[in-house]
Amino acid sequence: MSRIGKRRKTIKRAAGMMLSICMAVTACLGLAACGPSGQEVQESTETAVQEITVQETESRTLETMTAETETESAAETEGETQTGLESAPEETMVMDATGSFEGIVVDAAMNSLVIDTEDGIMYSFSYPESGVEMDLSDGLLLGMSVLVKSEDGIASSVQDGPTQPASDRDALAFAADILFACRYRSMDSLANLAGFPLYVRLDDEDMTVEDAEQFLALPEDQILSDERVDAVLSTNLYEVTELDGGRYVLGSDEGKPNIIFQKDGGRDSGFAIVGIN
Repeated sequence: MSRIGKRRKTIKRAAGMMLSICMAVTACLGLAACGPSGQEVQESTETAVQEITVQETESRTLETMTAETETESAAETEGETQTGLESAPEETMVMDATGSFEGIVVDAAMNSLVIDTEDGIMYSFSYPESGVEMDLSDGLLLGMSVLVKSEDGIASSVQDGPTQPASDRDALAFAADILFACRYRSMDSLANLAGFPLYVRLDDEDMTVEDAEQFLALPEDQILSDERVDAVLSTNLYEVTELDGGRYVLGSDEGKPNIIFQKDGGRDSGFAIVGIN
């Protein structure tokens, strides 16, 4: 209930109480005219006033308790909202950006687009109902560089990016799958992207995993540790290059942590994860 509504309700209740008091006093005076002594009239009047006062006090107490309950309920709701925000992953992508942004296309749908910039930040854009201006030489494809102009996350135009990445589009499209697997901390996704046997480095040992079942039995907090996830997600896709043996590294080029994938002609994607360091 609004504050104005509560105030009106309180005024009406107070007026009712005053009317009750007046009626009680009048009734007592009327009885006095019929014969009771002045003392009896006074006692009767005091009793009536006391009863009304008690009723008014109880009413105010109930009103106070109701207000406190409403306040506590609102506080609990606000607390839940704040908790939800606090528990949101740090990797949450930007969805309300205004300006021009260049990045590698990591996800594309009929009405939306996600790019990963050289800073390792993902931006999500939606298309207006009127459509978006596309100026792309080969159409919109995963792994390509684009320049997006937007306002509050609504794209107005998408064109070929002025900066070209070091690796080809297919390799970066596969890299995008790894980024999302890490972003959402999905062991299943990593297992689907991996080729076996797979080299894995854990906190206290190095091992070779023979199949997906064995991989999924490994401790998730070590495979998708904060350190490894941060290293992979912060990778500048523009600088990912093909190494000897057709290998690519996401994360630290030297040492750990990183995820290594390489070309694999036996898979539909043409690539597979071969090492998790």
